[in-house]
Amino acid sequence: MQKQRSVFVDDPRVVLIKLADRLHNMRTIYALPSGKAKAVAQDTLVIWCSLASRLGHWALKAELEDLCFAVLQCVQPQIFQQMRSNLASLWTPSSSSSRVGKLRRLSSKSSSNPEYEASTEDVVVSMKDLLQAVIPFDLLLDRRKRIKYIQDLGSCSEVQTKPKVVRDVGIALASLVVCEEELERELFISTSYVPGMEVTLSSRLKSLYSIYSKMNRKDVSIDKVYDARALRVIVGDKSFGHQLMASLTITLSIQSQADISAWSRKLTLGSLNKNAEHA
Repeated sequence: MQKQRSVFVDDPRVVLIKLADRLHNMRTIYALPSGKAKAVAQDTLVIWCSLASRLGHWALKAELEDLCFAVLQCVQPQIFQQMRSNLASLWTPSSSSSRVGKLRRLSSKSSSNPEYEASTEDVVVSMKDLLQAVIPFDLLLDRRKRIKYIQDLGSCSEVQTKPKVVRDVGIALASLVVCEEELERELFISTSYVPGMEVTLSSRLKSLYSIYSKMNRKDVSIDKVYDARALRVIVGDKSFGHQLMASLTITLSIQSQADISAWSRKLTLGSLNKNAEHA
C-alpha cells in the first residue's frame, strides 16, 4: 500500500485507473469462490470506497459500496432483497391514488395491467443476481442513461423472469426520474417570472449500504431514512429559494406519486415503449 501511495502522488491518473479496475473486478466478482469474494469486498469497502469518497466520486463510491454489500450479504441475501423491496414499496403508491397518470416521455398506453406488488416472495437469488441489482454509477450521474435503462428493462420480453430484486431497481430509478421531471416543470414555471434567474438541478439515490449503516447507527426503520433519495436545486437568489421550496414541496408530494404508480404497472408487464421520446 505504501508503494501504491507513492505512485498515486507521482501521477494521480493512476488512482482513476485503479478505481476503474477495482470496479470491474467487483462487477464480475461472482466468478470467484465465496470466501475470496468476501475478502476482496471487505478490502474494497475499507480502502477503495474511502478513496473514491475522498476524490469526490460519490456515484462511484455508491456503486462500490452496494457491490460490496451484495457480496457480504450473500449468505443472507434476504436483507439486500428486503431493503430493495421496501424502497420500491415506499416509492410506489397504492392503486387508490386519485391521480394515476403517465410517466411522461417514458411509457405508452397499456391495457389493464395488474398493480405492482412490492412483496419479497421470490426464489433464492445468487450473488450474480444481487450484483445485477446494484445501480451502475453512470446511471446515477446521467438522467438520459437512467431513462434508457428503464425503457430497456420495461420493454424486455423476459422482464418477468428477472428476479424481483432486479426489477425493484427500475422502480427506484423511475421514482427519481418522475421527481426530476415534476421539479423541472415547476422550476420552469416559477423561474419564468424571474428573467435571468440561474437554476441548477441535481439528484441522487443513497446507496443501500449507506441506508443500512444509517439504520443501524440511528436504530431506525428504512421508512425513517428520509434522504434515501434527494433532489438539489441551487438558485441565484436566497429569498426566491424559500418561496420555491414551499411550492415544490406540495407539488412533488401530490403529482409524482401518481406517475410512479402508472410506471410501475407498466414495468410489471414490460410494456414500456422503446421508441418513447428521450428527456
